[in-house]
Amino acid sequence: MTDFTPATVAAVAMSAAILPGADTVPARGRPAAARRVAFVAPDWRSLVRLRGDLIADLLGRRHRVLCLAPFHPLDAYSGHIGRLEAMGAECSSYPLEAGGLSILADRRTVSVLEGKLAEWQPHVVIAYQPKPMLLGALAAKRARVPRVVPLVASLGPELGAAEGLHWRWRRLARAAFAASHAVVVHNRADLRRLMELRLLPSRTAARVVPGAGVDLERHTAQPLPAMTHGITFLVLSQLQREKGVITFCAAARQIRAWRPDARFILAGPDGTDPGALAPADLADYAGCVELRGDHDDVRPLLGEAHVVVLPSVREGMSRTLLEALANARPIVTTDIPGCRETIDELVNGILVPPQDADALAAAMQRLIARRDLLPAMGRASRLKAERLFDVRSVNADLLAAMGLE
Repeated sequence: MTDFTPATVAAVAMSAAILPGADTVPARGRPAAARRVAFVAPDWRSLVRLRGDLIADLLGRRHRVLCLAPFHPLDAYSGHIGRLEAMGAECSSYPLEAGGLSILADRRTVSVLEGKLAEWQPHVVIAYQPKPMLLGALAAKRARVPRVVPLVASLGPELGAAEGLHWRWRRLARAAFAASHAVVVHNRADLRRLMELRLLPSRTAARVVPGAGVDLERHTAQPLPAMTHGITFLVLSQLQREKGVITFCAAARQIRAWRPDARFILAGPDGTDPGALAPADLADYAGCVELRGDHDDVRPLLGEAHVVVLPSVREGMSRTLLEALANARPIVTTDIPGCRETIDELVNGILVPPQDADALAAAMQRLIARRDLLPAMGRASRLKAERLFDVRSVNADLLAAMGLE
């Protein structure tokens, strides 16, 4: 099943080799798969970056995989679809109206997804990010999929991360979770919040799995760069307000006023949500923050950095921070669910309040002043990754939730 021409896929498939697991999974000529697993995703990039290891694991076990995401013309040129196809996954698109709920548009989404799932007949459907997750679960139920597993990567305002929960989202969430056989949540705080809001039926099994995990063989401990020319701080993030990009830039400007040798790098794709920032929005900080754009392979960037920073206001479990841990980098991040789990305070990093540029600047200044501590903090980060976030153990938990142990 595909909505993409062979020529389009062939044009981008050459980039498949950089995807974790892509060089170990035979793409064609496999024996019949034991199970069919469909992913309902918000975009193709997240399927590659966040779910690529799981997809490779499933394909390596001879399961078949269908990836469903909204299609945008730029996706074909970015290479994400081609990488999934080259691994052996099947790809197809569905319509999704961004933003809030829309009765007519959302009904069309459910109807299209139902038709594709009914045709492909998966044994398991995994859906993630609030709107695709909820609509995908309802479509899977209507298509009579035997096992439906929503993956709550992050609550977001739609599912009550803020103070209130709109009645339409509440009704949709309750219906979707009632249609599900298990729910995966990335941190315990989000699970407690779902229970407080009474969104999860008592009969639905809930499992906390710490994010997507990190491949500890691909992401190895890197030595810190020399510190003779100053300390380099790195943010790997979409250009989104909720990722704390402006907070980082404001803190960088404070520090550069007294430590002009400090470097600040911001790398990541343009944002897509209502809080998206364009490079032009950051023009005022051009003198102190280097914009490096999107990178499929973040290891070279991590190799340049002494400290990884993520001043986000909301996370499920940050993949960026897991990669920072695996690459043996100290971390400065916000004291919120999905970030605080990566930090042992003053052992491998520092926690700061969200949306507080002064506190963030103070934490970074503290590490500049005590740069002698950075190597030991980096080693502690790597040990934490090995102890808690190995992708092999994370995938084993996800397979268990999917009924594919």
